[in-house]
Amino acid sequence: MFKAPARVLDELSKTDPRFTITANAQALNKGQPLVPLPITINDRAATREALIRKVRALGHEFVERSQWHAKPPKNLLEPDWDYSMIALHHAGRSYSCGRGAEQMLETQKTHQSKDFDDISYHYGIDCSGVLYEGRDIRFKASSVSSYNTGVIGIILLNNLTTPEEGKDWVTFARKNLHSLGVGTTHSIPATQADATITLINALKDIFFITRFGGHKEYPNQTLEGKICPGNIGMELVQLIRTKTQLLTPPTS
Repeated sequence: MFKAPARVLDELSKTDPRFTITANAQALNKGQPLVPLPITINDRAATREALIRKVRALGHEFVERSQWHAKPPKNLLEPDWDYSMIALHHAGRSYSCGRGAEQMLETQKTHQSKDFDDISYHYGIDCSGVLYEGRDIRFKASSVSSYNTGVIGIILLNNLTTPEEGKDWVTFARKNLHSLGVGTTHSIPATQADATITLINALKDIFFITRFGGHKEYPNQTLEGKICPGNIGMELVQLIRTKTQLLTPPTS
């Protein structure tokens, strides 16, 4: 057995020995030609690549981790697979439409400065509809508190809350601005919504996805004061559920 020198495996798993390429040795007999031997490649890596190709084939730009210069994880990540749910997030009230690659880097920096080993989400989508690879799909996300097994995390790089959401000074300030006729509410660009639907359909073609919801719909999230993905984000969640016939998240 030999370890693959593939960039993706080195970067994302820190040469984790769980990800290898194997081939059997073949005896050389004089006068006999070599017979091609099959090489078994980790099928999860192949699935990751297939998903990227599918999204690109559907007309959307897909930026891999290396292309937005993601930092490697701080520690080995926990594997996950057999996904059945998708959680939709927004980037938070400090975000607005911007350069997606820079936003992904900033999000990763913020997460790694806390208790996370890597960016928490599997995929990000900016306002222009460009898709970004976040945490490698072969590893468990950290996007839903205490409820990440089997859940794919997608973040929309936008602020999708309305002024009254939340119970802090940001909410107070936005409500005051709103009363003065100053808008602080962002819409979801059609390009961003379209890319989100495309990604979810591509994921459905690969995994047995049965449930889809906003972050705050997952068990125990509202108890922690979660408002993600915001009221505007939840409108998109409802639309996608109607289009895809996916179920709401479980209650426990």
